[in-house]
Amino acid sequence: MKYALVTVDENMFDRLEKLADQLWHESYGKLLSEQQITYMLQQFQCRNAFEKQKAEGYIYRGVMIDGELVGYCGSQKQGDRIFLSKLYLSGKYHGLGLGKVLLEDCISLYPDCSSVYLTVNKHNPSYDIYRHLGFEVIDSVVTDIGEGFVMDDYIMQRELLKEVK
Repeated sequence: MKYALVTVDENMFDRLEKLADQLWHESYGKLLSEQQITYMLQQFQCRNAFEKQKAEGYIYRGVMIDGELVGYCGSQKQGDRIFLSKLYLSGKYHGLGLGKVLLEDCISLYPDCSSVYLTVNKHNPSYDIYRHLGFEVIDSVVTDIGEGFVMDDYIMQRELLKEVK
């Protein structure tokens, strides 16, 4: 299977928003209510949110297969850590190593960082994947995201190996 990793810029944000809608229903349909999914998409996974985050230093990368955007990640450097804000891949491509490719691509963007961290819903099956990829739980948080919705998450972190010079 041939794929390409691309930087997702403003010209692709409408495609990204459409993909986010599809993937969020795929990923969270059994974990969150339809109302919460809709709210979170409108707040965090839409063109306006992507534009605001890009202005705050977020980098978006995507996976393209046959000209179609099938996955993406969003990240931001925070001190000497990478915050992996988003990592989503169409279910059709799960199990092929593309999520790991996206993660490693993200890490490569920040060669001076010592760790990468993320939040994951405590009941999300992705938790096991992140553990397999070397992430460990460092904290547990319940975050009020507005409109009466909360996120019950683990904060997971992976230490990055540094080459000795």
